Amino acid sequence: MVVGCAYIPPNRPSTDYLDFCQTADQLFGFRNDSVDQILLMGDFNLPHTDWHGGRRGVGDSSRFVMDLASSYDLKQYNSVPNFRGVVLDLVFSSNPVTVVTPASDLLLPEDRHHPALDIVISVKQSAHLKNVKYIPDFRNCDLVEIFRLLQGVDLPIDCALCDAEQMFNAFCDQLSSAVSRNTPIKRIESSKFPKWFTNELKNLVINKKTAHRKFKMTGDPFYLECFRKLRRECKIKTSDCYRVYIGKVEEGIPHNIKSFWSHVQDLKSSSALPAMHLNGNTADDPTEKCNLFARHFSSVFCDTDIAVPHFDFGWNDSLSSIVLSATDVQAKLEVLDPFKSAGPDGIPPCVLRFCAPVLASHLAVLFNLLLASGTFPSVLRRGFVVPIFKSGDCCNITNFRPIVIQSALAKVFEALVLDHLYFYLRKFISDSQHGFLRNRSTITNLLVFQEYVMAAFVDSCQVDCIYLDCSKAFDRVHHGLLIA
Repeated sequence: MVVGCAYIPPNRPSTDYLDFCQTADQLFGFRNDSVDQILLMGDFNLPHTDWHGGRRGVGDSSRFVMDLASSYDLKQYNSVPNFRGVVLDLVFSSNPVTVVTPASDLLLPEDRHHPALDIVISVKQSAHLKNVKYIPDFRNCDLVEIFRLLQGVDLPIDCALCDAEQMFNAFCDQLSSAVSRNTPIKRIESSKFPKWFTNELKNLVINKKTAHRKFKMTGDPFYLECFRKLRRECKIKTSDCYRVYIGKVEEGIPHNIKSFWSHVQDLKSSSALPAMHLNGNTADDPTEKCNLFARHFSSVFCDTDIAVPHFDFGWNDSLSSIVLSATDVQAKLEVLDPFKSAGPDGIPPCVLRFCAPVLASHLAVLFNLLLASGTFPSVLRRGFVVPIFKSGDCCNITNFRPIVIQSALAKVFEALVLDHLYFYLRKFISDSQHGFLRNRSTITNLLVFQEYVMAAFVDSCQVDCIYLDCSKAFDRVHHGLLIA
């Protein structure tokens, strides 16, 4: 919808009205194709014009405005007179459901020459608004103000162990509230233009379509020539913009690989999931799709009640004996990736990293209380479950695996506990294991394997390899057995 407001002083020559109408025609003519309604309001100072009658007897000024209105199917809907019984303020609208009445609630003292108006228009939601969403802009949150607010929070005190989780949840709510109050909201809208289109190129494309539409409506060769000229400019500009964009993506690969994968994602025709099916059930609605994913992910989880044997590692301590220091907590907070997203608690890693000096003491006391009570707080158990496509039919839910976006505080807590567990349990871990161990990776695994194979070649020995892949390993491994 295009909304315009105009003021033309009284007793102006008709050429001023002609200039105004030509400017409005240029603006309305270059509007985006998705805009299909126009509302033009203002003080036109044409008190003696009958907008609902014919054009006989009207002056040039009124005729110019009438021509503009007829070109864009606009009608004048205001009939509320001022104290002299004339209408100076006009409301032109292309929407047939437009009602203009005297305003009942005045925002400012009313000018008797211009009565306040209520303008009610029935507007349907545009289709492109369905792709608009608003999310917190954590990268632009006020970290300094959050730090200042946290400095005024009292340190937690020792309490009954049964209150440890309640205290931790309350602290997380307080921290989340401080983040929310100091984080702006940004608007995310999926554009019909590719990401590499500049504003100049977008305007060229819009103007080209407008010229083509006007030529088809009027048959005027002038618009045909404009269309051909704009088409040539679009081709040249498109090539230049795409070359510059690809160059930036390539240059960013060494230090920002996310830009490359973002480009790969944009090459896909659509990021939306099609109709999904699971064991004969089909879902088109987003809620129904989520329910099918939840049903599948929960069905493959193993909760069989089996006897768990006793494993004696010669370690009689428990997690309750672990004591974390503020220094340990601060060290973990300061190595968080500030570009990671926030979990369900709405606390992004960038805030935890920046506020580490003031948060470390609070979290150390709370973490120690949780360990002493043997509690993992409920606020850290929540997560965003995201289905990731593996291979095969992308409409079959069984071909997806779930990943969970956790709270950053949960990762910090787990990393601190892991440091203590690893110190005691590392001697029981096989030296042949390379996954999930410090200073080990697929690279070290391949180097050891390569050395073994090359030695076998030298000794003329045979090497037999067996590769095993456990299907849904995390879901199938019995957690009770794993913990034991």
